[in-house]
Amino acid sequence: EDTRRRYLEIVGDETLKLEGIVGDLLDVARLEGGGLALTCGEVPVAQLFQRVADRHEREMLGKQVSLETSVAADMPALWGDAARLEQALQNLVANALRHTPEGGQISLVAERAGEGVRLTVRDTGSGIPDGHLPHIFDRFYKSDASRTDPFSKSGSGLGLSIVKAIVERHGGTVAAANTPAGGAEFTLTELQRTVEAISG
Repeated sequence: EDTRRRYLEIVGDETLKLEGIVGDLLDVARLEGGGLALTCGEVPVAQLFQRVADRHEREMLGKQVSLETSVAADMPALWGDAARLEQALQNLVANALRHTPEGGQISLVAERAGEGVRLTVRDTGSGIPDGHLPHIFDRFYKSDASRTDPFSKSGSGLGLSIVKAIVERHGGTVAAANTPAGGAEFTLTELQRTVEAISG
């Protein structure tokens, strides 16, 4: 009976993982193919950051990782799908948290960038090996040294692909780099503030 229960638990866990992968694949396909309609409205950046912070508060406390947010005083509201923009930031912060050591820090920064807005997620983790930087937004990119290993407990390996698809549907771009201190930095730029820019 104990053996049967143990194997049933394994089957259940693997089924949930597969369900997550299928869901992520559908998300990517719909976002990239334009089949997923965006529900757009004004999205206050400070509120967006707070929801992300609330979502990861417990895990950060357990790992003793601090989250610092900074929103420019002249920051306008974004125009976009609040749920999808939050999903993109949640994925980036979850990724940063997995690779930030105990006692480290994650930063969320929002600032004006010309006529648009720039959002940055920065961590004090191990950084990304230079050879992997051009590929980390690829679906199922596999490398033991990569921050997107799909066989780790981190998830489906599609999180960063989803981020890229969401940002591009909002008329923006996303890029990854290493900071001088050694951590990683993901930057979302050219985010639009008008519904015409997104739907056009």
